[in-house]
Amino acid sequence: MLLKLVLLLTNRSVKKFMSPRTPKQNEQIRKERISEILAAALYTFSKNGYHASSIAAIAKKAGVSKGLMYNYFESKEEVLKVLLTDLFESVIKTMELNETPFTDERLIRFIEDTFSIVGSNRAYWKLYFSLVVQPEVTDISKELMLPKIIPFIESLTHYFAEKGHNNPTAYLRYFLASLDGAKIQFLLDEENFQLHTIKTYLINEFTRDVSN
Repeated sequence: MLLKLVLLLTNRSVKKFMSPRTPKQNEQIRKERISEILAAALYTFSKNGYHASSIAAIAKKAGVSKGLMYNYFESKEEVLKVLLTDLFESVIKTMELNETPFTDERLIRFIEDTFSIVGSNRAYWKLYFSLVVQPEVTDISKELMLPKIIPFIESLTHYFAEKGHNNPTAYLRYFLASLDGAKIQFLLDEENFQLHTIKTYLINEFTRDVSN
């Protein structure tokens, strides 16, 4: 009985004299918790489908209560929008998509960086591609992404026009489709994907001048 009383008093004393968290510490904890929730959401949306996923499922994967989830996000759609926005902004910053104008050197760097980014976190990008092809996600993805990459689209379209392509808008889509297809194959079969050779094909194809 005496031991229990001592332990009780000790615990109370510790709690009483423990320093409260600073605002900076609270903000750091909040950021970490949000990152954990977004990672859990990416996994859950990709594996179960956005439509079939729930706040409860995301919370369970993140190891938090459903009630705590609502302290950070109002809805499943908000979770998705924050997840996609963070991804797009990270890619835009890393790959300098708003840098203008486009040149041969920049296009080569863009192709090289694309495979470097995908290869640096293969599991993450596999989940991402599984997510963005879902019909419910596509419209939201376009809504969030297109305004952010307009400078990139305009610059690259102008670049292909200067290369002599009669329909630079269609050629831009051909370029992006080719690159996306290559990225997916690289993710699915890295061992047999001849990365250096395929990058060379892409660079030679899309930097060539057809105006002559």
